[in-house]
Amino acid sequence: MTQRGRDPGPPGRPGGGGRQGPVPSARRPGDTRPGDRRPGDPAARRPRPDSQGRRPDRADPRPTRARQPAATTVRPPAAATVRSGNKEDSGSRAPRPKYGGPPRTPPGGPGGRRKPPRPPRRFTVRRGEPGRRLGITLLAIVFVLTIFGGRLVQIQGMESGYYSQAANKLRLHGYPLPAMRGAIYGADGQILAMTVETYQVWADPVQIADKPAVAQRLAGPLGKPAAQVLNLLEHPTSVQYVVLAHGVSAASEAAIAALNITGVYNNPSYARAYPDGEATANVVGFTNVDQQHVITGQAGVEEAYNKLLSGTPGSEQVETSNTGQPIPLAGGKVTPAVNGQGIKLTIIPALQLAAQEACQQEVIKSRAKECTVVVIQPKTGYILAMAQWPTYSQSHLTNVADTADLPVSYLFAPGSTAKVLTASAALERGDQTLMSPYYIPYSIYRGGQTIYDAEWSPGEHYTIAGILAHSSNIGMSQVVENVAPQVQYDYLRAFGFGEPTGLNLPGESPGLLPPPSKWAGDERYTLSFGQGVAVNAVQMASVYATIANYGVRVQPTLVEGTVGANGQYTAAKPAPSRRVIQAETARELITALQQVPGLDAAGGEPWGVIPGYAVAAKTGTAQEPGVVKGKYCALCQYGSSWIGMAPGNGPQVVVAANVQDPQKGYFGATVAGPVFYSVMKFALQTLQILPQPGLTAPYVRLNVR
Repeated sequence: MTQRGRDPGPPGRPGGGGRQGPVPSARRPGDTRPGDRRPGDPAARRPRPDSQGRRPDRADPRPTRARQPAATTVRPPAAATVRSGNKEDSGSRAPRPKYGGPPRTPPGGPGGRRKPPRPPRRFTVRRGEPGRRLGITLLAIVFVLTIFGGRLVQIQGMESGYYSQAANKLRLHGYPLPAMRGAIYGADGQILAMTVETYQVWADPVQIADKPAVAQRLAGPLGKPAAQVLNLLEHPTSVQYVVLAHGVSAASEAAIAALNITGVYNNPSYARAYPDGEATANVVGFTNVDQQHVITGQAGVEEAYNKLLSGTPGSEQVETSNTGQPIPLAGGKVTPAVNGQGIKLTIIPALQLAAQEACQQEVIKSRAKECTVVVIQPKTGYILAMAQWPTYSQSHLTNVADTADLPVSYLFAPGSTAKVLTASAALERGDQTLMSPYYIPYSIYRGGQTIYDAEWSPGEHYTIAGILAHSSNIGMSQVVENVAPQVQYDYLRAFGFGEPTGLNLPGESPGLLPPPSKWAGDERYTLSFGQGVAVNAVQMASVYATIANYGVRVQPTLVEGTVGANGQYTAAKPAPSRRVIQAETARELITALQQVPGLDAAGGEPWGVIPGYAVAAKTGTAQEPGVVKGKYCALCQYGSSWIGMAPGNGPQVVVAANVQDPQKGYFGATVAGPVFYSVMKFALQTLQILPQPGLTAPYVRLNVR
């Protein structure tokens, strides 16, 4: 097979074939012509034609080197192999000169072996090949466009939600719509806590040219010195925003708006006001404004019913310009606020104030640490007053520790006021009657402890009624031996000791009442007369309310009902109740307690004598632990109590007064008696409980002989 453009040479010559044939042109074997190319030769530029259109012959510029034959052996030249495409031809073929001229001597000399071809250069763009350059350019363009397209798919497809939200954050601005917090009312409808509209005044310093003049004009309505306002304008929190004042009243805001100052703006907000002030502060509590400008309860009813009072804040989203100004008619999203509900309490504000004033007077007179008064309605469990002294004012609060609600948080030993619980257990489970006799010695030794009475006379023989009326610790220590320790504990629990009152107020303590398994040897005896147990004022008031309700304990409550945002009133469900002692037991206890005011009056303490009501009451004096001069002491201070009910023949109200750590006198009748008397008289008048002329305490035998 011949190679295109070439003739086969004579056999036996390099490039020749293996067959004979005519030679079409006069050409010697081995001759070459300029322009002839062999496999492996680099491309050569063709010479330019001359003026007559002929191309001059070019000799191969590469020098030829004759191959030296071997010294001993002459090897015939091997047959050359010519490749054409994928086919091979063997034989002796000489390349045909293309332009004539002398034959080209193959590299290595005639009959010599060719030098191996140079390896082709990779990634080399040769000049004069526009097709390759165009291909590379197009490939680069496609690569860049692919990157752009991939990024576009990522942004518009895979991450479209993220960038949409980011754009909305830049374009949309949300403004809170605060919900109106519900009001708190007293039992008579008087507002105890209300929400008033206030304003947050702010400025854009960039829009204010004459800052000193503006500061001077704003100083009066804001209630701040002009220098302070100017400092805020000259040192804003951001370039275009600075808050000048919070809680600005509606009147002051109107005065600022009348000034028509460019760059001064306001945002409406709300604040809490307490018209009744410190009289009901411990019950109502107080509020703060959080970072979202939402009013939040921090104590008392405000905290306990915060969710009900708060409602649900709303929000408004508007499109704004680059300067932060809302774009008119650009649309937006508004979520309306849901106003909170109001609460109507069982507290009678006038009675609450009278109880607080009575406490305040006694604390000052006896130099006591504190005083509490609880007024409760036996049949409903309504707390009509829950006062204390000292107290605090919501508008001048400086120390959060002053906000403690003492009637539910402060614990004390009930003392002799707890003897009615021991008597109840003995009458119902100890086979005792109100007339069961007991000898009262000077002292008795029980459980490793010697027990004394505060007052004693030789030869005393009391009935259980007499033990209650004369408040004998020795007598009650003997009475409690008629019941098992577990029975004694069960009665204490049944009356509400050691468990929450049910008011659900923040800071409330359930008290301390250890189980019988943890009692010391003398503990059942000390518990019989109110030592070794800790209670709060509401728990003790509930004990006597249970007796006044003839043995049925109604859980204390402060909430009478709720008032919806539309003004509709909804009464609260009745408080849960349970029977603790039998009605006959309660009647016997009431008749025994009606003897106390007369005995105290005979001793110069007539604080339970209110004509026409036959008050039933019990005094108590307890020794309590305390701190004296920075050191703890076991029984170094006193707690004084007086708890009573009226009228005696059908109790409708219970008043429990307690004074802690008095420095001038300490007996219950002396210290707490005046507080009870003042508050009970006011309560009977407020509740319009009329006196019954001629009503006196029934006769009950107190002494055995």
